[in-house]
Amino acid sequence: MSQEQWQKLLQFNCTGCGNCCRDTVVCVTDADVRRIVDGTGREAQSFVQFYDEDEVALSKRNPFWVAFGKKRAVMGLKWTRGHCVFLDTNNRCTMYEHRPVTCRQHPFDIQLSETGAVSRLSLSRVVACPHDWSGHLTRRGLRSLLCWNDRQTVRYFVKVRRWNSLQEQKPTTSRFLEFLGFNR
Repeated sequence: MSQEQWQKLLQFNCTGCGNCCRDTVVCVTDADVRRIVDGTGREAQSFVQFYDEDEVALSKRNPFWVAFGKKRAVMGLKWTRGHCVFLDTNNRCTMYEHRPVTCRQHPFDIQLSETGAVSRLSLSRVVACPHDWSGHLTRRGLRSLLCWNDRQTVRYFVKVRRWNSLQEQKPTTSRFLEFLGFNR
């Protein structure tokens, strides 16, 4: 990637259109949920939804799948009226300071080199994104986001594997949230 292309991508700026809050299921980790609970005072059950295989496009072996008996689902932010429960009528996130790391990283696809430096950067094409080019991002900042996301996701996957290996009677979404430390 040329220096000119890098500089262009580092000038990305969100215009607040809200498309990413309407057209995608945002998978969350327990750390994301904890940050939202602590920051908003809301109970996890009020904003967490479990999406089954018909509702989300993930590979069959993706570690986000949580087993509930013979069914499985991924934990994500709840939708209401066709958008994320936290999106307001002005297309603004009502929990922006506490948002999931995946939301913070969007719309970037970031790859690191063997030395840990950002080696490749591109914009995700998951949803239409009418951004502008007035931002001031840094490679270091994007690397920090990716590493933060990777660390919390790996820890979450360990918990999901542990849950999936349990032979619990009637495993439910409520019990999974309790397993993660979110009690009613």
